[in-house]
Amino acid sequence: MYESYWKLESAPFSYRPTGSGLYRSHSHQASSLRLRYCFANNAGAAMLLGNSGVGKSSLLQQLRAEEQELRPFAHIAFPTLAPTELLRAVVVEVTGDESLNQLPTDGMLLKLGRFLEKNSAEGRHAVIAFDEAHLLPNDSLNQVVLPLLNFADTHRRLSFSVVLCGQPVLASYVARNAQLRERIAVKATLESFTAKETTDYIQSRMLAAGAEREVFREDAIRAIIDLSGGNPRRINRLCDMALLVGYADQIESITAREVEGLEAEFLPAAA
Repeated sequence: MYESYWKLESAPFSYRPTGSGLYRSHSHQASSLRLRYCFANNAGAAMLLGNSGVGKSSLLQQLRAEEQELRPFAHIAFPTLAPTELLRAVVVEVTGDESLNQLPTDGMLLKLGRFLEKNSAEGRHAVIAFDEAHLLPNDSLNQVVLPLLNFADTHRRLSFSVVLCGQPVLASYVARNAQLRERIAVKATLESFTAKETTDYIQSRMLAAGAEREVFREDAIRAIIDLSGGNPRRINRLCDMALLVGYADQIESITAREVEGLEAEFLPAAA
């Protein structure tokens, strides 16, 4: 809507960045390296932690796109399903065979094991990533996640990894489950951007969108740093809305005034 006014070729702040839209912060690169290490060494299970909006799902999608040997890459986004239904979702997502929906639990695990054996023999490494894993109830951890990890312990020829991806509280849930705790080989934590990274991110996204001049003034960037806390999702929302407000008001550049005017919209006071 506002791209032509600011003389941009595209909207710079996507709410769901992928590919070139992903900013490689220090934390992002460190977490990516740890997960790649887990996959390359067939280490079994990894835990990816981070607050909402820091880019956990985007990092998983990046790995899925860049590492072609990670196939299949099952991204399970329904953690609150009942254990049996969650297992069905995993098996169908991994195998691609929806007819397996009719099998009992033991039959699904058997089919999954055979699929993983064949997949491994063909030189591929499967990944099963549970998004929002902090919402997984204990029954699902014990009846779905642990049986998957038991495959890795009892079938050394299998090449696959399980990733539990969730908010920091997930670490305490795992710590209380002794069997699961001992199977987590790698822990990666995504942090918010630093002030320098936030500045670089905003400037790099504007340049990538074709900006030929400074649109966000220094005081606007400082306000974004303060209001967002370095959270990428909040940065995107603040910048996107600030560009829209600037377009509506027909101003020459974004200042702290426009950004601070969005505070009530994005950060409402607690009741």
